[in-house]
Amino acid sequence: MIIWNDIPDDPNRLPTLTDDVLTEVETRLGVKLPIDYLEAIRIQNGGYVENRDLPITWNGQDDIALVDSIAGVGLNKGLIESKALLTEWGVVDERLIVFAGDGHFFLVFDYREGATPKIAYIDTDTEEIDVLFDSFRQFSEALTTVDMGVYEEMTPESGTEMKQGETLLKDARRLLYSDHLEDKRIGAIIWFNSLDLLEADELVRELLTWMDDKTLRETATSVIQEVIIRRKPLNQQLFEAFFETLHRQDDAYSKQRYEETMYILDNDIRVE
Repeated sequence: MIIWNDIPDDPNRLPTLTDDVLTEVETRLGVKLPIDYLEAIRIQNGGYVENRDLPITWNGQDDIALVDSIAGVGLNKGLIESKALLTEWGVVDERLIVFAGDGHFFLVFDYREGATPKIAYIDTDTEEIDVLFDSFRQFSEALTTVDMGVYEEMTPESGTEMKQGETLLKDARRLLYSDHLEDKRIGAIIWFNSLDLLEADELVRELLTWMDDKTLRETATSVIQEVIIRRKPLNQQLFEAFFETLHRQDDAYSKQRYEETMYILDNDIRVE
């Protein structure tokens, strides 16, 4: 289920949904919004969510899509912005309505097969669309937070307890510096989830080298962001290098990550 993150002045949270606004938005979109989505939106009309990680299989590989927030229903913001967002990223189909995503990917209500939408994933780099769930409820139940259990099944040591200290560092390094993309991602997550035992500097230093690689960029950015917003000890130069890299890339995805991280830090919001 959707667990809203009650952040003061959340820029993505809209005023309480009224029946008049809902009717107007549905008329303009030309669809009836799914009941399970509206149940969540009537609790809070969009905004940041606590369970941000969506396990998916994309191009034959297990991956994690980072769902920071879910769009609400408003006359000028939220779902009503879908057409403009998709057009900006080269997708033209009014039967697809964006409710989450950062530009490089979108999660959409997919009305291509009828009046009851499925939940689809759009990779805007490849322009591929894949249906992931039959309903918004299925999507919301799949949201989780990354922990070791998600990745233990994907590693050769799935049946053993995670080793400590030097052995843990050795295993994390082996994966992080692997030539295989999925191993690299797993290594980053293992290292991040072990920061009580391992230092963040080496991890972040390596992840910064990934940020110009299209296939690794989102993993690197999201993990470094989590290191920073969870106040893990980090060398100030690496901290600054992350923000400099986001500025250099100068695109919607990097801008969103920068603004989100600074908002959390400036408002001293504690993320656990």
